[in-house]
Amino acid sequence: MVATAAFFLLCLIEIRLPLPAFLVGTVLEPFFTSTATRNISTGILIGFVAAYTFYLLIDYFPRAAKESKSISVLNLLIAAVLDSYDRCRIFGHETALPHVRKQVLEDEWLEQAIVDIVNRNAKFLPLKLAMQTAHTRLEDFRNALPLAVNLSPEHALQWLVLIDKIRLFAESYEEQPQVTENKIHSIDAETDENPLSLYKDDLRFRFLEVVEESQRWMRQNESKA
Repeated sequence: MVATAAFFLLCLIEIRLPLPAFLVGTVLEPFFTSTATRNISTGILIGFVAAYTFYLLIDYFPRAAKESKSISVLNLLIAAVLDSYDRCRIFGHETALPHVRKQVLEDEWLEQAIVDIVNRNAKFLPLKLAMQTAHTRLEDFRNALPLAVNLSPEHALQWLVLIDKIRLFAESYEEQPQVTENKIHSIDAETDENPLSLYKDDLRFRFLEVVEESQRWMRQNESKA
């Protein structure tokens, strides 16, 4: 905006518009009509516009492109966990990052997931598969912290919170109680007969935290954009 105004002023100076009638004969007339004033003003404005152009080409655009790629990588890590829940894929934890569905990062999906979890509509198997992916990707989340640090202190803080929630979710790995064959049919029942009731409640709570922090991360990126 400032550079545009400077360029506009530069054009006005070079056009050499006639001095407004109310300034003719005043003490300001020599100042505005002086060649020295015009040369100095032109030099300053040209320097400013040139410096801003170099800033855009050398710093801003390359940095913005780099930040966009970093955010894309971080988003894919989050999407890997959410996608395992959404598509309920047995081998979701083995899915390469470029092949996970990024639609799970949309605010509408995240809001619906939160509603389903709060209303206890989340099924056991999708929760378990998401937890397995969180366990597999935990080190990836930790190793990706420098990418978030390079974005901003706010991004680094939110990513640390996400790492913490992923860690807590992944701690449920291998803690599933044994279920006998005659009880398998009741693993999603909201009754005392469900042998996985407490374990499922823990998965549900931990996954809810992951979804909520993922939503905060995405909204933080939107505000930055």
